[in-house]
Amino acid sequence: MSIDTRDRRSMVVQLRDALRDLIGEMKPGEQLPSESELVGRFGVARGTIREALKLLEQDGLVDVHHGRGRFVSAVAGLGVNRPITHFEGVTEMLRALGFSPRTKIVSVSVAEADEEEAAALGIARGEAVVRLARLRTSGTKPLVLSLNSFRASLLGDEDVAQQDFSGSLHQWLRDRGATPESSAAQIRAARLPDDLRDTMPSDAVDEPWLLTIERCFDDTGGIVLYSRDYHRGDMFSFHVVRRRTD
Repeated sequence: MSIDTRDRRSMVVQLRDALRDLIGEMKPGEQLPSESELVGRFGVARGTIREALKLLEQDGLVDVHHGRGRFVSAVAGLGVNRPITHFEGVTEMLRALGFSPRTKIVSVSVAEADEEEAAALGIARGEAVVRLARLRTSGTKPLVLSLNSFRASLLGDEDVAQQDFSGSLHQWLRDRGATPESSAAQIRAARLPDDLRDTMPSDAVDEPWLLTIERCFDDTGGIVLYSRDYHRGDMFSFHVVRRRTD
């Protein structure tokens, strides 16, 4: 098994997901293969292996016992969906969960930042932003309604109407030098926005939804994206790893 060099995600992220699949086939308490064995299996550098394992440790899926090795944690055995510490775009998340998502552009426009957007993006109220609303589906089933705002200056001289927002927005931002590397997020139960309820099939409007409100940062700490993602509550869950600090 090897990493797909055509995949546009970073090597560490690809490897993390591959290792997560491996862990899914193991039992809690079972020891992971050694770093040397993983290097041979995936054909990547030892440093890449260590970074990917560190991400899994942060997600609570791997326990490290110094002098003994790495082991599948009890949390990994619960079969829960996505760790709340796991930073990824909606496209990455859906593909990792086995969906082949389709994207419907609900609306896209350049507008003046309102008070909420200005505060979230760290810009002046009235500064130009792109507002992008997209619905992700699997077949006819709605999965995630995403409302995104980012600085219109990232368009340069390009027309927003000519942009292809059907794929990964994180990749679109990355191509413009505004790579999202981390985020601060809040998750709560919510109703769909009244002005967008008619974009949903009638049988999905009253389903429970989980709203993720997220500000995404680049590697310098600059805010590059403000997102409000409504996930179908009957299809998605997120888990939190809690550890004692004393």
